[in-house]
Amino acid sequence: MDKLKLFEYYNKMCDQNIVLDFQGVISQDLLVGMAEMIKNKFTQKFGKTNIVKKMFSVFIELAQNIAYYSYERVELEAGKEKIGAGIIVVTEQNTYYTITSGNRIENDKALEVANQCKYLNELNEDELKTYYKEKLREPRPEGKKGGGVGLVDILRKSKSKLEYRITPINDIESFLVLSVKIKEVL
Repeated sequence: MDKLKLFEYYNKMCDQNIVLDFQGVISQDLLVGMAEMIKNKFTQKFGKTNIVKKMFSVFIELAQNIAYYSYERVELEAGKEKIGAGIIVVTEQNTYYTITSGNRIENDKALEVANQCKYLNELNEDELKTYYKEKLREPRPEGKKGGGVGLVDILRKSKSKLEYRITPINDIESFLVLSVKIKEVL
């Protein structure tokens, strides 16, 4: 127990205004539980407002990206589909919250995500709406779990740019960090 200084870790989290910090496998059950916790916490603080819906939606999208696309996969039950692992953190600042996710990703996919983030960050609100509708009409790409609109949805709901960082790990994989700010008053 000496190696893990939980009190020091707790104090660091408090100093950095961390509301939620989870690292590990993000199963559907865990995702639902964490999302409900976020929804309840912010409903108590803000009432039933748009910020609660936006926080909930952005949290779900980032957590699903980990569950679906993380290179680090874990089999929870024999014979069942492997589930992605990563980290998701919610921090509170004076006038906004930041939701940040991180997970291992194959290098070629990391480049795709970076290009997609860069492209989407350049679109204005109307262009994002049009792009979103176009993507929904397209057939789902093979091997994709969602409709390919998760990042677009994050940008539309948060009304802020998606920050991303890719840290190479080795010749096969990198660590992808996606982060978005949500202002208290939207």
